[in-house]
Amino acid sequence: MKLPRGWLSFWVTWFAIRISSQNINNNNNNIIDDPMPNGLEDSPLDEVVGVMGERTLIPCDLDPPISNDSTHLVLFYLSPGGTPIYSLDARSVNLDSARHWAESELGGRAYMALGDGQKGLVLEELSLADEGEYRCRVDFLESPTRNSRVRLRVIVPPTSLRITSDLESDLSVSGIIGPYAEGTRLNLSCHVTGGHPKPEVTWWDEGSLLDDTIEVSTGEMTRNTLVLPSLSKQDLDKTLTCQASNSDLVAPISARVTIDMAFPPEWVRLDDGYGHLTMAEGVTRRLTCVAQGSRPPATITWWRGAELLIGHQELKEVEGNTSRSTLLFTPEVADDGVVLTCAASSPSLPDEAVSNSTKLSVLYKPRLRLQLDVDISFDDFEEGDDIYLLCEVDSNPVVTGVQWARNGDPLPNDSLDGVSLSKSRLTLTSVSRKDSGAYTCAAANSEGSSTSNTVQLGIKYLPTCVVSQEKVYGAARHEDLLIPCRVSAHPPPTSFRWAMNSSTGLVDLALNLYNSSGRTSVLRYTPKTHHDFGDLLCWAINDQGLQREPCVISIVPAAKPEPVTGCVAERNSTMPASYLVVSCLAGWNGGLNQTFTLEVRQAGHEVLLDEFRQAVEPFFIITGVKVGTHLTLTVTATNSRGSSPPTTISYTARAASADKVISPNSHSLLLTLAPFLVLLVGVLVAVSACVGVGVIMARKGKQRKTRTQILCSGPLRDAQSSHEAHSLICGNKGKTTLNQGIEKAIVVYTTILEFCERDEQHKCETKRT
Repeated sequence: MKLPRGWLSFWVTWFAIRISSQNINNNNNNIIDDPMPNGLEDSPLDEVVGVMGERTLIPCDLDPPISNDSTHLVLFYLSPGGTPIYSLDARSVNLDSARHWAESELGGRAYMALGDGQKGLVLEELSLADEGEYRCRVDFLESPTRNSRVRLRVIVPPTSLRITSDLESDLSVSGIIGPYAEGTRLNLSCHVTGGHPKPEVTWWDEGSLLDDTIEVSTGEMTRNTLVLPSLSKQDLDKTLTCQASNSDLVAPISARVTIDMAFPPEWVRLDDGYGHLTMAEGVTRRLTCVAQGSRPPATITWWRGAELLIGHQELKEVEGNTSRSTLLFTPEVADDGVVLTCAASSPSLPDEAVSNSTKLSVLYKPRLRLQLDVDISFDDFEEGDDIYLLCEVDSNPVVTGVQWARNGDPLPNDSLDGVSLSKSRLTLTSVSRKDSGAYTCAAANSEGSSTSNTVQLGIKYLPTCVVSQEKVYGAARHEDLLIPCRVSAHPPPTSFRWAMNSSTGLVDLALNLYNSSGRTSVLRYTPKTHHDFGDLLCWAINDQGLQREPCVISIVPAAKPEPVTGCVAERNSTMPASYLVVSCLAGWNGGLNQTFTLEVRQAGHEVLLDEFRQAVEPFFIITGVKVGTHLTLTVTATNSRGSSPPTTISYTARAASADKVISPNSHSLLLTLAPFLVLLVGVLVAVSACVGVGVIMARKGKQRKTRTQILCSGPLRDAQSSHEAHSLICGNKGKTTLNQGIEKAIVVYTTILEFCERDEQHKCETKRT
């Protein structure tokens, strides 16, 4: 078999290389594990210092001791390990072509410097882990092996420096600190973080060393505290520097603070008054105050007694450490006897003010202050208490007298009414709610008169029911009602209580059924069974307690109204024979609002002569009645449930001066009126209502041929009051002259008053009119 050309030479070369490589590996195995030779630890130890993060050279002499020798192998060790961290293998090659090897922990940061300068191992980006003792072993081709030792020290600069002050709650400070007062003890601490080796921390005043004592050096922190036991004016603007350094290779880090100081005024002078100043009320005067020696310049304030003057015109000047304030002061009534003070203080030392004062004397009219003679709130009085009010009078000159008033009305001395007056004291004995109101006192002297502050007295009392509220409500089953309960109370109620007093007993109603606000509570009530009809009871509660008597509101089944009773048809001697007044007593309204209807018929006939519907009261005036005519008068009450049974009376007009027809079970109430007053008011009402305003037609329905008509219906309007008591409705089918209207008004009004007086239910306000 024939081999390819060159095959034999290939295998011969491969075998030679294999044997050579095995010899080299065997040699390396002999030198890698190379502990320090005996006695080498006593050899000279060189030191190299490097800065963390920078580059440094660990020197090693690589030159052979003899000229015809060569460097064969270079190994670097880091104690205490016996394994090289870096090697330079120049066996079989020259030094420039040698093979370099470094352990993985060096991360490509190491290389061998072989240039013309100093040779050795270069480490870049130094870290603290690189610090230690290095051994360099150099093997030569012929000369003995050389070992040298080098200690590498890695400098880690301090990372931060800050200054704190015990006067700033140990917070960091910088720049200008303070201002501080004279005599202040100041502790400045310099905190340095990091650094290897530990840095020196020093305090300097310009170029003078003040303190190089380190109080704390633990872990990463080094601290030096500078104590200034008592600051003086010489410490103003002094700059103190804290410096930290651990190597000459690294610039020290530092921080500095400058001390600022504050000084109070040395003196303050008020140029006017000299201890006592007389002024006239309302006359402006210029007052000047000067302060000197303050740092920063003093702030000048003016005080009226303990009150800081604000809003007065003031001129301010500052020149160096001198401050001047000029006040244009206009005295008031309250300034008499007041000490006017000029106070100056450094803005940085407000508690170290210096002042100068003068006492004012002001002529003025009386100044009054009304107050209770006991320390109690004006709203804390209860019925039956005794109240004493004091009127403090301050005047120059003294007053000539004091007058008391309640709600602006002069208050007379009336012991029977519990009011006792003196010059400066008001006594109210056994007060009641009527004594509530605004009280003042007034006084006068030669300068004028004044009125005191107002004292508003509120007499507390238990809640009571408001009389005018609705007391009966009619409803069908399952019909919703909103029922208000109103009370009079001081203070207002804090809560309400509702209960049902039915045939089954007293039952409290749930809170969610009613809402309360102020002095009113509104109940949502729905009667569902016959047991739900009865009396609702409402109590209010304030800080005086529970209402003694509840408000009683009756819930009744809604029904048609009851018929009217006690009907009277009559005329008096002042009325023409053609006039007739019909009045009745209203019956129960069925729990609902009711109105009244009057129908006038001729007796024995069904023909309706006239009618009036929806009258608010059963009271009617008929005109046009013929003498001798027999009339049937029917009065009916109506509500939303229907009409009551009719009440009918018969009447025949006679020519006599007066006559009367009374229905069964009727009664009358007699009142007395002054004839002249009745005549005068009647004229005014009739003219304004019937002539001046116009004729309001009262007759409803179709017009009749007969002259009989209903002239007026319902109660009256008070002629001299602006509020509406009742309405007067007048009607006239023909034209009425002014004289006829006045004559008719006199007759009608007189008749109305006479018949209204018979029954309180008509509510004619005759006495007040």
